[in-house]
Amino acid sequence: MTAAPTIGRVSGTRTDARTDRWREHRAAVREQLLDETVRAIELFGPDVSVDDIAKTAGVPKPKLYRYFSDKSELFDAVSDRVHAMMLERITPHLELSGPPRDAIRSGLAAYIGLVDEHPNLFRFLVNSHFIDGQTAMERIRAGGQTLAAMGAATLTAIIEAGGGNAGEGVEVVVDALLGAVALGVLRWLNYPTISADELVEQMLIVVWGGLAATLESRGVAITS
Repeated sequence: MTAAPTIGRVSGTRTDARTDRWREHRAAVREQLLDETVRAIELFGPDVSVDDIAKTAGVPKPKLYRYFSDKSELFDAVSDRVHAMMLERITPHLELSGPPRDAIRSGLAAYIGLVDEHPNLFRFLVNSHFIDGQTAMERIRAGGQTLAAMGAATLTAIIEAGGGNAGEGVEVVVDALLGAVALGVLRWLNYPTISADELVEQMLIVVWGGLAATLESRGVAITS
């Protein structure tokens, strides 16, 4: 009579362990397939097909759809992957330990360097498929919300440290500047008439000009 509860718990533990192993296996396979999808995009360009992806991964298409419900979910996961790469590269430059202008330059250099390393991924992110009725630019904005929030927090901290009043609208300024950079870099990606280093300096003029005007309008004196 007393053994039954113990047996039940052991059985439940084994079931939970199998479930956990299956979840871990499924997550690992999804990541592998996502890696192969990214590789296919870099090989075939932003108009990559599911057939291209399956061929690159060396798996039949039905296997892709066992781990991603449809093409939109797979491409959405790629978008998330690219935004994670951006955050990894750019976030360290949001810690202001020196002149803000230098931090902006290094952040722009990090972003443009990443685009230069993976041009087809960024063409894919901007130019390619519609997901759930959203345009590519809407997807970029949705995916970039974390970076935008961090940028707004950094700008607010700079304003307050300088004795100014951040007030309302900081997020609008950050969104506008990020959008300007995204479009400028996209144009350069498609029509590279200047070097990556020159692009950094051109984008710095745009971003620093907007930030400097924003700081001055909020009562912060600009020294560098």
